[in-house]
Amino acid sequence: MVSLYKYVPEERFAQALIEKGQLYLQSLAHFRNYEDAQVRGDPDDGKLRYQPEPGLTLTKSDGEVVTLPGYRFSASVRAEDIFVYCLSLERSDTLAEKFQSPFCVEIKDADALFAKTKGSVRLRSRLDRRNVYRGPVDYRDLTSAPGGDWALPEKVAFIKPPAWSWQIEYRMVVGRKGAFAVENVGLALENGLGDLTAVPAGDPLILAVGDLSRIAQLHRF
Repeated sequence: MVSLYKYVPEERFAQALIEKGQLYLQSLAHFRNYEDAQVRGDPDDGKLRYQPEPGLTLTKSDGEVVTLPGYRFSASVRAEDIFVYCLSLERSDTLAEKFQSPFCVEIKDADALFAKTKGSVRLRSRLDRRNVYRGPVDYRDLTSAPGGDWALPEKVAFIKPPAWSWQIEYRMVVGRKGAFAVENVGLALENGLGDLTAVPAGDPLILAVGDLSRIAQLHRF
């Protein structure tokens, strides 16, 4: 049975998770805007980017094939409409120090947590009550071909650059109605830094999934 680990800065947050199952899910827009030297924040969260070497190859409508050096393809989800609950697959002093979190809650039954979360989401009329996703983050290099993943917001929400692989992250992902519709993404050709326009993050999604004391354990560092 896989254990998951939630790092928190204060014991009261850990106790709220254990005793009430209180989950704070932040929007992907929140993580795009969060400035903390790229520890939790990621300006590209919820974006799939593809930049092959030696450049991006396009086929024009007349059949001409051109290569654009330095350009990349980007597919971006509606970041304000998708919420994630971030955990890790590893418990370590290194992660606790990196996250500046002296407390960690171990969830010993990932399936049970997911089932409780789905049950809570079903009670929210503004959410996509049929689709809740979970799994490890896919740390994908820019040169990896996207295949059909670019069109699936639930896939893009799990893709991050390799620079964040130290987090060994596992996510639960919830969306507002329509957030996971096929091709509900913004498409762009980018060079340089790309579009850095901030998207309003809005309030977190707070779920209370019930007592987790039977499957949760508090660790201190």
